[in-house]
Amino acid sequence: MAMSCLRACGLAVSLVLFVFVSAVVKGLDVWHFLIEQPPGCAHEPLPGNQSGVKVLVAGLAKCGTRTICHALNEIGVNAYHSEDFHFLPWWDFVSEVRAQKSQYSSVAAAELAWAMKSDKDLTAQLMRKISSCRMEAIAFDGLEVLIDTIWESSNDAKVVLLSWRSYSAWKASFDKFIPKLVVMCFHNWFAGASLGLLPWMWLLRPLDHLLGRPVERVIREGTPPITEVSGPMVWLYHQTLNHRRQYEAWSPPTTTWIPENEEDYNQFFEKVRQTVPKDRLFEWDPRRNTMEELCEFMEIRPCPKKGKPGRAINTWIFERDFPVASMAVNTLRLFLHWVNWRLCCAFGRVLTNRCRRQAAHKKPD
Repeated sequence: MAMSCLRACGLAVSLVLFVFVSAVVKGLDVWHFLIEQPPGCAHEPLPGNQSGVKVLVAGLAKCGTRTICHALNEIGVNAYHSEDFHFLPWWDFVSEVRAQKSQYSSVAAAELAWAMKSDKDLTAQLMRKISSCRMEAIAFDGLEVLIDTIWESSNDAKVVLLSWRSYSAWKASFDKFIPKLVVMCFHNWFAGASLGLLPWMWLLRPLDHLLGRPVERVIREGTPPITEVSGPMVWLYHQTLNHRRQYEAWSPPTTTWIPENEEDYNQFFEKVRQTVPKDRLFEWDPRRNTMEELCEFMEIRPCPKKGKPGRAINTWIFERDFPVASMAVNTLRLFLHWVNWRLCCAFGRVLTNRCRRQAAHKKPD
């Protein structure tokens, strides 16, 4: 009985250590050079360092940014949430800057967002990446540091202001959401670690070509946004790389701005009201405003949708919005954890047997 318990404990420890090592290898991005698809959007950049963005969604996390993005996409506006922005133009911009071996080649991704406040060349470089994706709207949940920079490079852009929540209601929702976000990130990291331990993802590119290039097409066209449409191939590619493209941007100094008190919270919205002409500003309340009002603001006639927008999911987003893709990819992840474990066990046995043979040869007669 005691031996059985010891063996079970030993196996459990070995499994935990195995998953931990897999997660560490994933974090080190050992195989990223085999995974990355060709660089991003392929449209011709707009002249004059213009972003081409028609709508800026000025709102903090937990103010309905995902709901308004869904609504804009439903009426035909190519709207990016922060996940879409980090996944395509932002990471392409970061990669390009680092490859230039300039003073920014080794800085954290989020530091570039702050550097753009004084470096116009960096700003122009980002605008080229944004315009080459032909995005028409951006929600700045998680990108608040960039809102002034992109506003200045978006001629005649309109602004949807998400000021409907009081500070106390926003703070309660935000504080409740953060632990969920941490759990979701850790789940994605450890579940996807099976694809990072060994270079399984190098198979994605030939498979993508075989299946009609769904991943390459989204990357090159910049549409549909991954938060709106994610089949199994796109879901797999995004979820494998979002720790590299998105989580890094959340690290200090971060592209996110979080108000520390009610005064900061209210000043954020008041600054937008004072900056944006009234005829280009719409203070959107998802509890009251309708799709027809959004169409009227965007001058889209006739309006393809009617009534109030559906409320967006904000926890386990990709799993619940794309259940078939999620089930397929998570099944693959679990299977590869098992394959990796069996390969490690086989390698361990080979190594152990070899060591035993060498020890046996060294024994005196």
